[in-house]
Amino acid sequence: MGLFLTNCWYAAAFVDEVTRAPLARTLLDTPIVFYRREDGTPAALHDRCPHRFAPLSSGTLVGDDLQCGYHGLRFDCAGRCVSNPHNDGKPLRAADVRSFPLFERYGVVWIWPGDAAKADPTLLPHFTYLEDDSTWSVLKGHLRVKGNYQLVTDNLLDLTHAPFLHPGFKLPNVTPEQQLAATTTRLDRFPDRVLAYRLRTGLPPNQATIDLFGFPADPCETRTHMTWYPPAIIDFDNGTKFPGQEDLEGFCFPQAHLITPETETTCHYFFAAARNLRRDDPAIDKALMGVLDTAFRTQDEPMIEAVQARMGQTGDIDAHNPVLLKTDGPPVTARRMLKEMIAREQAGPRSDPAVAAE
Repeated sequence: MGLFLTNCWYAAAFVDEVTRAPLARTLLDTPIVFYRREDGTPAALHDRCPHRFAPLSSGTLVGDDLQCGYHGLRFDCAGRCVSNPHNDGKPLRAADVRSFPLFERYGVVWIWPGDAAKADPTLLPHFTYLEDDSTWSVLKGHLRVKGNYQLVTDNLLDLTHAPFLHPGFKLPNVTPEQQLAATTTRLDRFPDRVLAYRLRTGLPPNQATIDLFGFPADPCETRTHMTWYPPAIIDFDNGTKFPGQEDLEGFCFPQAHLITPETETTCHYFFAAARNLRRDDPAIDKALMGVLDTAFRTQDEPMIEAVQARMGQTGDIDAHNPVLLKTDGPPVTARRMLKEMIAREQAGPRSDPAVAAE
């Protein structure tokens, strides 16, 4: 099992994925089953019956209880075995399984895999653009990537790859070298986050923005600031404006990138992208999803998976002693901060998400 930070919130599913039908999902090397109670609130249990280790996700709901589909043991939302049909329906305390703290915000079900007593919803970063539907229209998506979750973080925190990997984001009549030279960068490390500041000036918008919104190919200001929150949440402040404009007078395209480990070498990648222009235009919805799908699924994902294949069965790129470029400051800083946090957590009382409370 890989080492993961556990006392933190991870994106587990979009809210519409969790229904009265049990949903199986592996997070942090742990099989988990999600479902909704009759009152609509979500629940999550370790997806393994302690009798014959059948997946509880193959069972059925009886009221708010989940009944194992193999031998009929029944578990409540707290993981207590409340009925053993082979002993007159009496509870079987030895068969209790672990439950996980959950809460819903921003259209996402969040899970806390560590010490339940420390699960504090206020620790989650604030995404204003995912709450205000009077200003923003939101698109969302999910990918399962065959690569370590930190490789996705690396990819996002170092956007210097964009001119080379994403031809759709090229600038008209501008070379990648000119694009990089026109970009000012800064790295800020805070106790709880890392900010990768990137501001490009004096060049036109990228071709996709010109095509979708009819912008002129005139000099503008484009910001692509990434704020990383451990272990793997990124708030992407993305926008384009022309001289004399305020941010919201231009095109704002902020995004939440939520990466959750599945195993040491695979992960779940949830994203939510908001926009302030042409918010009620289905054609723009379709076009922007096409842009995001092309960038994430057909360009970033294959490259990340190819990198993981070359790394083998480890998710730690540092184990291969990579050559570093001067642009590697943000991802390297984030990785080092996360390693420090995991080491501190591992040094203290350990809460292992793979161990059921039996």
